[in-house]
Amino acid sequence: MERAFASYCLDVKIFLNKRFGADNMFKVSVAEDARKFILKKTEAVTVKAMMHCGGTCGLTMIPVVWEGEPSEPEDYDVAIADGIKVYILKDAVIDPEGVKIFLEGDSFIYQALEVKGLRYPA
Repeated sequence: MERAFASYCLDVKIFLNKRFGADNMFKVSVAEDARKFILKKTEAVTVKAMMHCGGTCGLTMIPVVWEGEPSEPEDYDVAIADGIKVYILKDAVIDPEGVKIFLEGDSFIYQALEVKGLRYPA
């Protein structure tokens, strides 16, 4: 019941953002090959911040794409791109051209979702 309510709240937020506009609205695009890859497994992706130790550059936060919905959706902003629900961890600095999700790698060896157009403050 609680999960259903959270899903309902997110759908209402998406509707209100589309209908009336909001400060946290951003453009998200999903490449066609990435869209097919995602839809084989799920209908949502989550962009999280992962801590990366960059040696002499120190710690940085890098965006990483995970398949599926987040466990705590209230910590994320939501957009719909080409029928895919995209959750982006709040406090992301988003490029004016928007967020791009694409597929990287060789289909015969290994493929992974990647993201461009945003960063997280360290």
